[in-house]
Amino acid sequence: MYIRKPFLLIVLLTRMLYVYSQEEGFIFRDAKFPENLQSQVITDVIRDSAGLLWMATSGGLCRYDGNETIFLNNKSKPAIPNSRIKTLFPDRQNNLWIGTENGLVRFDLRSWEMNFVKNPELDQYVHKPDIECIGQGRNGNIYAGSFDGRLYQVNGDSLKLLLDINRDYPNHFNKPSIVSISEPYAGELWVSTKAGKMIRLRIREGYLSPPTYFGLPELNNTEIEQVHFHPSGKCLLNIKDRGLYLFDTQNGTFDQIPALERNQVGKDGTVYMAPFNNDHILIFTNKASIGKEQLFTYNFPTNHVSKQEMTYPDNLKDDHIVWFKNLGNSLLMSLNNHVLELLPTNHRFHTLLSNGTSINSIRSIYKHSDGTLYVGSYKDRFIAINERTGEKETLGGQFVYRILPWSKDTLLLGTEGSGLLWFDRKKKRLSSIRLSLAAKSEKLPVEAMTTLTRVSHDSVWVGTYAGLYMVNPYSKTYRVVKHPKLARLKILHVTPVGKKLWIGTPEGLFIWDCQTNSLQTNALGNAVYCITPVDDTFWIGTHGEGVWILDGNGAVRQKITNEDGLADDIVYSILTKADHVAVATHNGLSMIDKQTKQIANYSRLDRLPANEFNQAAAFQQGNTFYLGTINGLLYFNAEAPRVPQVRRLTKTTPLNITSFTTERAGQGLERHYTFPYKQDKRLIIEAGTRYFTIGFGGVSELAKELQFFYRLDGHLDWLPLGRRQEITFVETPPGSYQLHLASRLPDGRWTNASLIVPLQVNPTFYQTIWFKCLLVLFFAIIIWAIFKYREYIQIKERRLRISIASDLHDEVGSSLTRIYYQADSLNSKINGWSGENKQLQQIADTSRQALSTMSDMVWSIDSRFDTLKDLVIRMKDYLYKLQEEVDFQYKFEIRGAYASNGLSQIVRQNLFLIFKEAVTNVIKYGDGSGAIIELVIDNTIHLSIKNTCSNPKELFVNHQGGRGLQNMKERAAKMNAQLSIVEENQYFQVHIILM
Repeated sequence: MYIRKPFLLIVLLTRMLYVYSQEEGFIFRDAKFPENLQSQVITDVIRDSAGLLWMATSGGLCRYDGNETIFLNNKSKPAIPNSRIKTLFPDRQNNLWIGTENGLVRFDLRSWEMNFVKNPELDQYVHKPDIECIGQGRNGNIYAGSFDGRLYQVNGDSLKLLLDINRDYPNHFNKPSIVSISEPYAGELWVSTKAGKMIRLRIREGYLSPPTYFGLPELNNTEIEQVHFHPSGKCLLNIKDRGLYLFDTQNGTFDQIPALERNQVGKDGTVYMAPFNNDHILIFTNKASIGKEQLFTYNFPTNHVSKQEMTYPDNLKDDHIVWFKNLGNSLLMSLNNHVLELLPTNHRFHTLLSNGTSINSIRSIYKHSDGTLYVGSYKDRFIAINERTGEKETLGGQFVYRILPWSKDTLLLGTEGSGLLWFDRKKKRLSSIRLSLAAKSEKLPVEAMTTLTRVSHDSVWVGTYAGLYMVNPYSKTYRVVKHPKLARLKILHVTPVGKKLWIGTPEGLFIWDCQTNSLQTNALGNAVYCITPVDDTFWIGTHGEGVWILDGNGAVRQKITNEDGLADDIVYSILTKADHVAVATHNGLSMIDKQTKQIANYSRLDRLPANEFNQAAAFQQGNTFYLGTINGLLYFNAEAPRVPQVRRLTKTTPLNITSFTTERAGQGLERHYTFPYKQDKRLIIEAGTRYFTIGFGGVSELAKELQFFYRLDGHLDWLPLGRRQEITFVETPPGSYQLHLASRLPDGRWTNASLIVPLQVNPTFYQTIWFKCLLVLFFAIIIWAIFKYREYIQIKERRLRISIASDLHDEVGSSLTRIYYQADSLNSKINGWSGENKQLQQIADTSRQALSTMSDMVWSIDSRFDTLKDLVIRMKDYLYKLQEEVDFQYKFEIRGAYASNGLSQIVRQNLFLIFKEAVTNVIKYGDGSGAIIELVIDNTIHLSIKNTCSNPKELFVNHQGGRGLQNMKERAAKMNAQLSIVEENQYFQVHIILM
């Protein structure tokens, strides 16, 4: 029968649930499930080979990896065929075997698939038997036991019947259910039953011998509920309503354990057992006369039983144990709606007043010489506590911040809100000290007291939230420290040093000279919580700057911070004894060697009630230190051997990639949970993945204490994740990476919880080398094609131009030549000069000019002349003809190589026409002295035509600045050339620059 309340589970560090335990015993620590599990009824819990927890719940199956909870039921993927789970078993091949009311299910964790194991006898999927337990032999064989007393072996995907108790003993047993199956000794398969029998099947060369039954007649039909084997051949049996028996597997004898028999353990109520190590079994019972408050420990080698008193918080006193399990590295106990972890105590540290249901902040501590411990706390107010039994007695309802011993039987108390109080120890009575005004100008002290420091037999320094006062508790009078700065500050600590007071405040350390009322400010700017004399120095606890060590004059000798190994840089209390100093911080306890300054840090992992301590809640009696935390009181012997610095780092801290989520275009989110169970420990990111998230975790003591870091490849810097246990990568470039995960304790020490995972990001097709090569080849082909096409067009154009030029020359040219010769012939036949002669001469001249113009056009069109050399020849021919025709004088100078330079048709034509126009202008408007023509060829082409004019102003305005110049500018623009015209003195120059 299961109690339907939420179960809180998981081996994660949270609040301590321990009130008192013996020095060589155990303590409880509360462990919480995530919120989404708190409404589930958990019936079984196991740990798989990766260290992750699997739980059978009221709603199906779930996995917890220290970071994320996965739920599986009959509607999930994969779906559980039957959500009524009775038992779970993880094998060594990364299968999770699930026993249900309707048969056996194998969950392959590597492929994330579930399948019913078939029953050949029924020739269909198993609807029976009702599986009660599952076990594995040393050779890897899987065995299952049923409610009706049948033992099966899994062969492939089928069940093979090995044993049927009802067949061996027909109608003999009422309920022969098989409870457990194991091979504790090589070659011996042991089966326990609810029929009061132990069964042995010997394994020889892979075959099982006939079963041998062991049991006492008086135990027939009794239920063997739990079995624990020892390497010696002894076995501890928990037999319902009969007690605990020691079964010798070698000779088959059953004996009761005297110590447990005397206590009637198991004779009434229910017994819960779990192995602690190879030799010890921990035993609880809910028997009314014993109760869960007693923990029995059975020692196999000595056959001895020890007993420890366990005390529970008030909210758990009436809860019953539901189950108690050892999961390999943790002991878990379910108390109705709470699951606790049972931990062996640290031999050095002891805890009082810690509570798992409500924070119990300890504010003040004092231990009297008679052994009475006085404590001021937020939960219990002012109490006295018996350190040995843990019993407490309420003495008052005030919030006591400071306890100052005044006389043998009198304590002076500083409170929050109630001022100063006397406490009479004998009468256990509190009385208020109502202070009176010493002068009208002075104000009453604030009722919230922060510190008490005795000065003399009748005087005490009282620090408050607003100022420092000298108080006489006998006369109930006070005197205000009138320094303006101290009058407004909250006083955190006061230590007399000679005739001065060292005062800790939220604004730092102040040294006040009582005689001169002068105030010296120290370099400390952060809050100072405590000032402790250590030999000839003073150790100062600060807020954010660790410990400052000062000499008697206030000069800084040394600083100890988190970078030096201190647990935290916020220091609340400092105690010292012999050769070491205890420093209580915001995040753990540091023990510092005074000489070497070596530091050992302790936290809740070392069974401290909390990591955070309270300011000035500290007391020392001899070698024993008492420190108040936000959830309980810690005390320990300062001289006790310290646990080595590396004690926790050697402990196995599992860390696995537990989930892998990808998002790909068109496919949405895909979640994968199989990575911890695969042999190939590479993460493959498929092509087209836009982002992926890697979840990691590990269920261990350290889980919630660690700070995580990651990097891609070992040469990069660590990137912090804090306590977040997942990493998301977006648009990661393709390639091979090494994902490094590491963890660090809050005090800065690195742990062994680390992981290196090969990460392969596959490229999409357009990110591959072959695609890039194809892309380059494609563009090369395109460029080649364009080039070839342009070459084809140019060849076609050249051919067309040659054809046109040839046609013009052959057809039009011949026609114009005939016209010219005919007109000239007719003109020569007519005697004298008449109008007809004039017309014929005009026809001949026009024909000759048309031939010249056509020759230029044919030359400009014909592609065979697309060279600079042909242009130069044409220019020279033109100048030579002009010289013959009009007696034109010129100087044509060419500089630079031009024989092999090509020119486009547009450039060649327009440059020649500009040249002709400029030369024509020289002839028409020059003074007859000729022209100077320069053609310079280098990276550019420079053409210059220069001439002199007799009346330049008139010529420039009326003649050479006419339409011809505008035509030259337009032709220069067609060539993308620069045309400049210079008119200076008597010179006129046309200059063309062709880039």
